[in-house]
Amino acid sequence: MTFLAGQVLTTDKDFETAIKIKEEVVAYQGNQRLRPVSTVIQYNHESVKLADGTTILRIASVIRTLSDEEKLPHAMGIKV
Repeated sequence: MTFLAGQVLTTDKDFETAIKIKEEVVAYQGNQRLRPVSTVIQYNHESVKLADGTTILRIASVIRTLSDEEKLPHAMGIKV
């Protein structure tokens, strides 16, 4: 399974796959970005743990893959 650009991770299978392939994600609460780009290292039915050690509540946040616009600058090492 591959993810679409900007795809929201909602199911346990989404999180399992993201961990397995080390998909880069961003976390939002409303339209406020919570953390820099990271990968998911652990999840349960209530929360998601990112590689930087941050734990984010699933019910209060949206965790999605990078959009096409975010992928290019991130790949080049440019902070957006």
